[in-house]
Amino acid sequence: MTLNDFLYHLGGIFNGYELVIVLWFIITQFPKYRWSLFYARHRTLNFLPLHEMHSCFMSAVIVLFFHAAGSEIEQYLLSFEFEQVMRIRVFYMGMIAQKFAFIAALYTVHRLRGCLFSKTARMCLYMSFTYAAFLFVELVVRGYFDYHNFTPVYRVAAWVCNTAAIAALSIYPIRQTLRYFQKRRVA
Repeated sequence: MTLNDFLYHLGGIFNGYELVIVLWFIITQFPKYRWSLFYARHRTLNFLPLHEMHSCFMSAVIVLFFHAAGSEIEQYLLSFEFEQVMRIRVFYMGMIAQKFAFIAALYTVHRLRGCLFSKTARMCLYMSFTYAAFLFVELVVRGYFDYHNFTPVYRVAAWVCNTAAIAALSIYPIRQTLRYFQKRRVA
C-alpha cells in the first residue's frame, strides 16, 4: 500500500466521521425543528443559539459534501495521462478551484438563509483559505519551478487544516450531547 492509498483510505474514515456529525444533527435536531432545520430563514432565526445550530449544521453538510467529492476529484485528476508537469499543474489548479467552490458555497448558503456565521463556520472558512494557500504554493513550487522538497510540508499542512476543520465541526455536537447528559443527571 502506497502512502497515497493510505491517505485516501484515511480520508474515507474522515468522511465517515463527518457523516456521523451530519446524522447527529438530523437525529437530535430534526425532531425539535422539523423541516426548519433545512429551510429556516432569517425571520425564523430568533436568537443566537439557533443561528449557531443552523450554521454548524450547514457547515457540516457542506464540508461532508466537498470532502467526499474532493477525494474523488483528487483521484480523477491524478488519473490524467498528461506529462508529469502538466498533471501537477492541472491537479493543483483543480484542487484550488474546489476549495474556492467550498468557500463560495458555505458563504452563499449562510447569506441566502440570513444566518450568522458560527465559530465553526468561520474556522472551516479559515482552514479552507489556508489550505488553498498551501495548494497555490505547491502549484508554483512543483508545477513551475520543479522543486519537490516542499511536498512534505504541504502534506502535513493539508492534514492539519482538514483535522482542524473536522475538530471545529465536532465541538457543537459534543457540547450539546454533554449538556443533554448533564440535564438528565440533574433531573
